[in-house]
Order: sequence, then structure tokens, then C-alpha cells
Amino acid sequence: MGTAALEVSGPDAERWAADLQATLANAQPGDSVSPVEVQRSAEMVIAVIGLVFAGVDSAKTIWDWWHSRRPDGATVKILLSDGTQLEVSNVSRGQLEIAFQQVESKER
Repeated sequence: MGTAALEVSGPDAERWAADLQATLANAQPGDSVSPVEVQRSAEMVIAVIGLVFAGVDSAKTIWDWWHSRRPDGATVKILLSDGTQLEVSNVSRGQLEIAFQQVESKER
């Protein structure tokens, strides 16, 4: 099992994070997805989701979810438990899957 925190930001961050949280919970029944926590500042809203995952299916789900919402301005930053930080917009789906696989392998 690997762990990660997902930071969703953009104009509808809170709503998008709730949607991503539900998508992950429904798509990956073996994974553990925490409730959405919202952090607000004067400049930005960031919604955070905790994730405990097994395998690369969560990476695929996150990528597909983000890809369909990027035209609306959604951004997703993934903070993996090994310290790796990934902006989904800066990596390919394959790179994201590899990063998830590496973290999971380290935590076994």
C-alpha cells in the first residue's frame, strides 16, 4: 500500500475535490480515501484528499479525472509519502503510474 495527499485547486476546488474523492472511492474499492479538507487563503482555495492506494489504478483514475477537467482550470498536485511532489499537468500518465508503483514498492 502507498499513501499520498492530493491537492486540488482552481476556481471550483472544493466541488472538484469532492468529485475526485467520490470517483476514487467508487473506482478503487480497495483504496482508502479520506474526506475532503479545505484550506482557504486570500488568494486560493486548496482542497486536500488523503489516499491510501494499492497498485497503479489510482494513478490512472486521477489522470483521467484531471484530464477531463483541465479545460476548466482544475489543477492537481500529488504529494507522495516518499517526498515526491507531482503536478499532474507536468507528467504523463505513464510517469504518474511509475511514481505510484515506486512508492507502493517502498512501503511494502
